[in-house]
Amino acid sequence: MKYWMLGVDHKTASVAVREKYSFSRERARAFLDDWRGRFPDHEAVLLSTCNRTELYIGAQSDSAPGEANLFNFFAEHAEKPADSTPSSPAGDLRLLREKDAVQHLFSVAASLESMVLGEPQILAQIKEAYRLASEEGTAGIALHSLFQSALKAAKQVSAETGLFRHRTSLPAVAISDFALELFEKLSDKRTLVLGAGEMAEETLRYLTDAGGKEIAVANRSREKAEALARQFGGRAVGWETRTEQLAKADLVIAATGAEEPVVTAEQYQAIAASRSGRPLFMLDLSVPRNLDPRLAKMPNVYLYTIDDLEEVCQRNRKARQREIPKAQNVIAQQTGIFLKEIRLRDTGELIGELRAEWNRVKDEEVDRLLHKCGALSAENEAEIRYAFDRLINKLLHAPMRSLRDESQEAKPSALLEAMRKLFRFTEK
Repeated sequence: MKYWMLGVDHKTASVAVREKYSFSRERARAFLDDWRGRFPDHEAVLLSTCNRTELYIGAQSDSAPGEANLFNFFAEHAEKPADSTPSSPAGDLRLLREKDAVQHLFSVAASLESMVLGEPQILAQIKEAYRLASEEGTAGIALHSLFQSALKAAKQVSAETGLFRHRTSLPAVAISDFALELFEKLSDKRTLVLGAGEMAEETLRYLTDAGGKEIAVANRSREKAEALARQFGGRAVGWETRTEQLAKADLVIAATGAEEPVVTAEQYQAIAASRSGRPLFMLDLSVPRNLDPRLAKMPNVYLYTIDDLEEVCQRNRKARQREIPKAQNVIAQQTGIFLKEIRLRDTGELIGELRAEWNRVKDEEVDRLLHKCGALSAENEAEIRYAFDRLINKLLHAPMRSLRDESQEAKPSALLEAMRKLFRFTEK
């Protein structure tokens, strides 16, 4: 098996470069469809996220698609904005081979290559990329083994390290470390979102992942409120009704661009009695603050600001940093195991081909000899066949031992390729 990775990510390329190689699901499908026609002997999975676009290539033979062909193919499918200046795809993209390509995918799956260490979305994105390649017929035996092993490595990192337990984004900390500490579950809680920007969207993503369902979105722009509410199966409410909605809410998320509080202590006091003492989780993700600081002193109100969340995020970042060496050790171990299994598989296939070919020649010669010898007793015929079998086994013993020893090495086997050429197996 042979493996390559060609792509860009947030560590190696600017957003201006990455956006040229960004693929929607429809464009990814067209990319793979074209790939199948151009490179029928090479499997392909295309992973495209906001931070990376990477093409993973696998082949069951030793043939390579050729660097120039790969770069040119990527350039043909790249998105080129009208105001962009031409650039060399070879200068934009990096190519990894064999162990480096395998270890990179394992690290990506374990989120070690993510902008936010330990973020869980990448695993779902990898699974979706592989699913699309399977649908398009560009993922076969080689990449199936690779991607299954990548998922296994990610699970082991999750099980043996604390990388995924320490959240570092403000919305993730807010929901997982605070809201779920106050409420046993979120599926029966009402959420009021004030604002409809990126921070509100990201927080709602974590909220719904944690089980949140009943969502109301209020924004000065009704159109934006409706768009965000529709995305998460919620409903838009009038901005002017936010105090009324506050009386019904269990969670309040404030993330607007207002220069002063959009919910004051006086507004809350006006509806406090109607809440019958129910706890209220209030999350202020805005600077300047959108929620009156005096709300923190109200009975049964739990108010958290960016400063509260950032303190936890900093602790979590430090905790994650300590987990990185453990995760890297797991990745290195799993990479070694995978490559060894692949070498053993390739070696076994070659040994099988070699034995089958020599036995074929042996059988032909034995049959020719017995035909010339005329009538022989069954005992004598069996002795002749046994002698030829022993000869073949002795002749195969040394090359087979060399192949098995070579399969234990940590580098790709040149002996396998040499023996295939020597015995002309590649021509069959």
